Amino acid sequence: MKLWDKIRERVQESPRLRSILLYLVFVVISAIFWGFLTFNSDMQLDLEVPVEMSLPKNVHLLAKVPDTLTVTIKDRGYRFFTYMFRKTPKLTLRFTDYSDGNSTFKIDQSHLKKALMPILSKSTTILSVLPESINIKFTDLPGKKVPVKTDIIVEPRENYTLYGALIQSQDSVLVFSDAKTLSEINFVYTYHVEETDLTDTLRRRITIAPINGTVIEPRAIDITVPIEKLMEQKREIKIVVRNAPPGIKMLLFPSAVEVSYRAPVSRVKEDSGITAVVDYNTLTSTPGNKVKVSIGEMPASYQDVKLSHDSVEYIIERH
Repeated sequence: MKLWDKIRERVQESPRLRSILLYLVFVVISAIFWGFLTFNSDMQLDLEVPVEMSLPKNVHLLAKVPDTLTVTIKDRGYRFFTYMFRKTPKLTLRFTDYSDGNSTFKIDQSHLKKALMPILSKSTTILSVLPESINIKFTDLPGKKVPVKTDIIVEPRENYTLYGALIQSQDSVLVFSDAKTLSEINFVYTYHVEETDLTDTLRRRITIAPINGTVIEPRAIDITVPIEKLMEQKREIKIVVRNAPPGIKMLLFPSAVEVSYRAPVSRVKEDSGITAVVDYNTLTSTPGNKVKVSIGEMPASYQDVKLSHDSVEYIIERH
């Protein structure tokens, strides 16, 4: 009581403090009165109601169902505390309730309001719903399997190379639509992807470009593009003679040449896979007793392949 007595004495001694306390009392009374009037009068509120679809396994909708409905409601003010402080329940639309039997899922404004009533308070009035209706085509036909074409440009950094073909997690997808649309679709494309200055293997998930009036499953695929560093290499390889007629033998001097090239790191310890070739049919185009040496086969991932000799001497022996 001593504390309360001190406060009362302080208020009695200070006119300014008495005025402040009196003002606060009136504010509290006004707030209570305002709240009483407000919460007992009708108010409007916009609710975002989540939507989910209940579909049979063999049915695919050919357009996206709205994720939410904007529902304008009217009710007593105090009722809005229920909507403001609780999670709005989902509206589940059952396919079988609104299928017209002719490849269209339809639900108009009146049916949307009717479907919303069970998840709202009994005293709540629904004024409007946006969108005003849902009208979506569907198909129950099996999916058509079509190949995927990747739209991708990949450029390694200098001294690096593409080592191997692009790898896809799957080379085809299923497309669902009406019979006419399916008959016109023979492949699908991915979205365009461009990667430059790569120094390591590229791994990415890329999305399939949509086609109006269809559903594509899956919507994305994984790709892997192998990238490896190049290393300078030199090897001596034997020259191979080709197209020599029966009974003809060509002796070459030298019979081997050195080949220099840049190869992926993983192939450094392997056989080079490069061949040096002399073509018997080119003898007439080469002056003197020399024949041109050229590169035959070589791996596509090799770069800057060069031979130490562009021609060699030869002797022909007949048997």
